[in-house]
Amino acid sequence: MESKVTKNTLRISSWRVNLSGNSAALRSRLQEQISRAMVYSGIPQLILETIPLERCSDNTGVAYRSAIALKLSRAMQQSPLAIAHQLTVSLPTITQDGGKQNLIEFEVEVAPPGWINFWLTDHGLATWLQDWIQPSTDTLISFRPQQGQKNLLPYLELSNQHSALLTQDTSKIFRVQYAHARCCSLLRLAHRQGLIQIQSMDLKTSRGLIVVPDPIPWLKDDLGTQTNQQLIQFVHPAERLLIGQIMDLTDYFSGTESKNWLKLASSVSNAFEQFYRSCRIWGEVKHQTPRLAQARLGLVGVTQVVLRSLLEEQLGVPAPGEL
Repeated sequence: MESKVTKNTLRISSWRVNLSGNSAALRSRLQEQISRAMVYSGIPQLILETIPLERCSDNTGVAYRSAIALKLSRAMQQSPLAIAHQLTVSLPTITQDGGKQNLIEFEVEVAPPGWINFWLTDHGLATWLQDWIQPSTDTLISFRPQQGQKNLLPYLELSNQHSALLTQDTSKIFRVQYAHARCCSLLRLAHRQGLIQIQSMDLKTSRGLIVVPDPIPWLKDDLGTQTNQQLIQFVHPAERLLIGQIMDLTDYFSGTESKNWLKLASSVSNAFEQFYRSCRIWGEVKHQTPRLAQARLGLVGVTQVVLRSLLEEQLGVPAPGEL
């Protein structure tokens, strides 16, 4: 059901927290910071996994929504809005001189009846994607007040995690392996044509997959008319879907629930195939908008890293570089 998100007039100081260790799993990191805000507000802590937080669908970006204030309202005998504002101003802050540390930036707002919404900025998304290509040990997360109005829709989860990995289906595994091999083929072709430079032709490195360009041009050159900031290159629904599937996968990976790894891998590989069919890299895109071609190749690289990890580490099968 669609829900309107009103603009938050509360000014919130920008804050950052070190994300080294598992910067890809945004949900668990946000839950950690909500938990810290509860401590600073004098609110008894909850088990981290019980802090309500869901990723929501939005046509223009990535958002998470927490109902923690609604959950605490009855026990604290306060209005959800008051608790939500209290928590947002209690988010842990550190000094603003982050130097060259990477920032995963969110906009944060409070919306009736007590939602706390976290919007991943385009710059934050670019940093999150780059961390897959060139993992950093000092990636940080940052929050600032949300500007303008946006709509949130509850995001449908990838699968119901009722059991551990089910009996492996050979045809489904092959489709995942095929998607991985296609990623490798695209990256090697782009390397040979000079669009990018990859560190190793076997594409089995866990760090520095694409070494040129560095960083990947995830963001457009021009500034957005409303935000006066660089915007993400990815506007096609297939690009957004693939990013969302990878983001959900990393959130599931950090969770404690049982996981159907084959179903998760199939969701990512299916999203990649849709991206491959819908989003061109060669031809006019390569010659007229080479930065977009490089950004899409960066997304191919992220997908390759994710699929290789799923195949080899979770499903226990080879991740072929070609078929």
